[in-house]
Amino acid sequence: METDWTNQQIETHTIPALEEIAFQQHPIRYRKYRLVSWSIIWAILTIVFVVVSTQAGLNGAIINGSVLLIFVELGVMSSRIGYKKRSYALRERDLTYKKGWIFYSITTIPFNRIQHTEVSQGPIERKFSLSTLKIYTAGGSTSDLSIPGLEPEEAQALRDFISKKAAINA
Repeated sequence: METDWTNQQIETHTIPALEEIAFQQHPIRYRKYRLVSWSIIWAILTIVFVVVSTQAGLNGAIINGSVLLIFVELGVMSSRIGYKKRSYALRERDLTYKKGWIFYSITTIPFNRIQHTEVSQGPIERKFSLSTLKIYTAGGSTSDLSIPGLEPEEAQALRDFISKKAAINA
């Protein structure tokens, strides 16, 4: 028995551009959350640098302090620029998330690949009234997606919508 199987070529100029998608930005509180989270990390690193510097003498302290100051400034700059580059788009068959400014990535997950979803909230996120939507896919942990910095109600609504869509497409 022979079947008619085709695999027609698609012209790349007919594919819709990703820029045409309306992406949703994170709330401004997410930028503040990232700055506070990074500040905690930098505070710990500062303590380590101070301990090392006291044993390295004055020249070592100046060098270590300068290096630390550069890294702190890069961290603040990264948080501000990175905030602007993070957004998501919900479409009828998939979810797309983009992030990064040095290492840029765009991830699209079709609903039929989603195993389950989860909304989580750590202590610092709770303070800023933010949540993280975690999406687990059939492709394993490397294809999972996490969208931090969402309004709690928005994260729950997205989780419910995606779960329903995934159940229909299963």
